[in-house]
Amino acid sequence: MILPLLLLQAVLQSPLAARPDTARPTHEALHYDVTVVLGDSGRHLLGQVETTWRLRSEYPIELQLDSTLRVIRVLVNGRENTRLARTPWGRQGDLLVIPHEGKAGDSLTTRVRYHGEIRGGLTFRGEAESRTVFATDWPDRAHGWLPVEDHPSDKATVDFHVQAPAAYQVIANGTLKSVDTLAYGHLVWNYEQTRPIPVYTMVIGVARFAVARLGPSACAVQCVPLTVWTYPTDSLYAATGPFRRVGEIVDYYSQLLGPFPYASLAHVESSTEFGGMENSTAIFYNDSLYRVRSLEERTVAHETAHQWFGDAVTEDDWHHLWLSEGFASYLAAMWEEHTGGASALTAAMGRAAHEYFASKEVEHPIIDPSVRDLMSLLNENNYQKGAWVLHQLRGLIGDSAFVAGLRTYYRTYRDSTALSSDFARIMSEAAGQDLNWYFTQALTQPGYPVLEIGWRRSGDGLALDIRQTQKNEWGTYRIPGLELVIDGKTVKVNVEGRETRAVVKGVSRSPKQFAVDPRGWWLLKAAVKAKVKGEK
Repeated sequence: MILPLLLLQAVLQSPLAARPDTARPTHEALHYDVTVVLGDSGRHLLGQVETTWRLRSEYPIELQLDSTLRVIRVLVNGRENTRLARTPWGRQGDLLVIPHEGKAGDSLTTRVRYHGEIRGGLTFRGEAESRTVFATDWPDRAHGWLPVEDHPSDKATVDFHVQAPAAYQVIANGTLKSVDTLAYGHLVWNYEQTRPIPVYTMVIGVARFAVARLGPSACAVQCVPLTVWTYPTDSLYAATGPFRRVGEIVDYYSQLLGPFPYASLAHVESSTEFGGMENSTAIFYNDSLYRVRSLEERTVAHETAHQWFGDAVTEDDWHHLWLSEGFASYLAAMWEEHTGGASALTAAMGRAAHEYFASKEVEHPIIDPSVRDLMSLLNENNYQKGAWVLHQLRGLIGDSAFVAGLRTYYRTYRDSTALSSDFARIMSEAAGQDLNWYFTQALTQPGYPVLEIGWRRSGDGLALDIRQTQKNEWGTYRIPGLELVIDGKTVKVNVEGRETRAVVKGVSRSPKQFAVDPRGWWLLKAAVKAKVKGEK
């Protein structure tokens, strides 16, 4: 058994399996049952959350909840936990610490009742009929209004029971099961999400909506009911503009990747601070984009792709966010390729490269353990370069292996979490070759290759000298099969190390046209020297 143990140790030590997050859940939350009562005005919330747990140890349960919210009552398995301590539960800043009598592997429930003025996690706007309330959970702001384990590695199912004035509609994750009428002019909207989702996508939205039902999509794979929720003045724009092909988008990704992961999908105008936020089954889009009529279909495609990658398959550690944002960015580019051809993909990847080259992130790797500000992870490394990691991989192993690997990765980790090492392993299996070198290079080295290509006549051929001139701290890159087109002749060169030499046979004169990576499979910069020293 020595060899398997050594292999396991190597995997655990790999930077592709690094878990730099400093705080991780102590137990496994299986299900949240959330009751929220909102008033007609103000920022006050009365809430109750019952959580079903699978214990990992005898260590107390730790929930995060904003320290300004007052906890009224805590129950464990439906009763006061007074036998365990003089104070059966306590607070340490934003941590709510709940002792229990269980052991590893046991299941139990906790119920937390609380109230207070919300200062984060929910955005309140307007008054009376113009009032809106939307969750703004990403990255770890859900505990501003919910007692939860606020980390992407701990996914759970969730039910929402949201009480609001009868003039409003409520959207939340999952399927609307019922709407209950109360005696004093309020309604309770009951939603059920039966597949586990990350906490940062557990949301509610309350507003006066116009709801357009688009009918089911992707029925050849699994029927997905689609709706568009907008403010009434924006409903026509939404239906004829950015959302006119949402059914086709779901069709395309369902056929490319596998069945849509959830029972339905809603596109929701909201007050999210992001252009789009991929909340599971209920995608939120920034309402300012509606007002100026600038919401783009590529944003809709990006957020829809997140339902597969980010929501159904979730990064196990924040520092592997490219598994979410890089995937959604590249899949949006693939949607553009699907609708606009190869030139549309080239344009999309060109934009991504330009934005990455111009950013300060070139000085940092994608997996950067030094990052502690989670908001700063929304950067060109995880989006634009992350998309290029996938694009390069596709060029390296071919479309068939690439798509097969994506499907296997989705099928294997659906409703769960993964690290970059998991994706690297599955893509290596799909390609039939060890790709750890590629992922280590792409994810743990900063920058990109900068090539200086010199040539000289050599008999009946052309001698090439390919030098990597990027900063030393960026390291060197392997570029297998780099395509060069010399006066219409295509050749491939395996670039390795700081200097690579090759001879191209059959070139009888000095080249007039010399193209590097003409099909655009590599994120690089290159300059070709017309002559090298010593040429006559």
